[in-house]
Amino acid sequence: MTARSLRPIGVSLVAAVVLVTAATRCQGRVDSAASTFEALPILSYDTDTGFGYGAKAFLLNSLGWNESFDALAFQSSKGERWYRIVFSVPDFEVRQGSVYPLAVDLIVDYDRWIAYNYFGMGSGSRFEDRQIFTREPLEASLLFSRGWSEFVAQVGLRGRRIVNRGLRGDPSRGDAEDGTVNALGILFSCRYDSRDSYIAPTRGTVAQVECEVAPQVLWSSVRYIRWALWGYHFVPVEFLHSVLACRAGMEVLSGEGLPMQVMVSLGGGNSVRGSLIGRFVDRCGAVANLEWRIPLVWRFGAVLGCDAGKVWPSVGAFDLRAWAFNAVAGLRFSMETFVVRADVGFGRESTGFYLNFGHLF
Repeated sequence: MTARSLRPIGVSLVAAVVLVTAATRCQGRVDSAASTFEALPILSYDTDTGFGYGAKAFLLNSLGWNESFDALAFQSSKGERWYRIVFSVPDFEVRQGSVYPLAVDLIVDYDRWIAYNYFGMGSGSRFEDRQIFTREPLEASLLFSRGWSEFVAQVGLRGRRIVNRGLRGDPSRGDAEDGTVNALGILFSCRYDSRDSYIAPTRGTVAQVECEVAPQVLWSSVRYIRWALWGYHFVPVEFLHSVLACRAGMEVLSGEGLPMQVMVSLGGGNSVRGSLIGRFVDRCGAVANLEWRIPLVWRFGAVLGCDAGKVWPSVGAFDLRAWAFNAVAGLRFSMETFVVRADVGFGRESTGFYLNFGHLF
């Protein structure tokens, strides 16, 4: 990475320090949180990543600002190298459902895959056309938000650098390609959020609209506009003191000559579990998830559910035919500040086992 490509991230870090200080002086109605530290070693197996090891640590309100520092370091036998740092003032859970004049979130995420998947563009791509290549994305986001109890508005910047190596696609067909893509996006979002918790909601609704505008300025090599619509709903169920949770959303990209690196991708542990990561790629995608979350004993819980998803070349091509539809079963382990998630997804073409942090939604 060149010095030039680091400049926007460096400026964002300086701005974050200034605005974090301002945020701590105007906490509004956000209640003070107890100082908490939690750490968890990671030994895992995942269909996409293989055997893995690492650690996760979470530090809350050590400075008395209601801030949180969330760090993750992970490596795996299939070559994933994942490092993530999130610094928030106030913390997501502390400010959930509160009135606050300013919140600042700084997120840096590096997730290198030596063995990533590409099957071709569109929902008609064939499993037997699978290619293995190296994907190396680095993202840094600086986000500012304001909360009016159940309504939250957010604006920010996101810089991305994504490198593909080892692909044999044909770019003239809109197919995958090697190379580096740099993008600098301006983010806007607005949401209605009545969840009773950010970490483990048991009731409430979320309706969110997002927009990202990425002009071809500074070091950016691509221009696009991304829209996304999301809806979540959580209903407590008396039987087994459980929760029924559902999510539906759509993401749309518009722009000329867009490379595969920035397109919508479905599959893996965060969208359609059971389908391999990168299984479906195109300009428009939709996903729906349904989970029945059941407490078991102590901090353990179980999940039964299903995932569905599909991609299209445009919104106008949307249809309800031939979606990927996978059954899901999983376990949850609840810490004070985060949830450990283990899932098995059963797809038509493959079965996937996934270990991650936080509920899927």
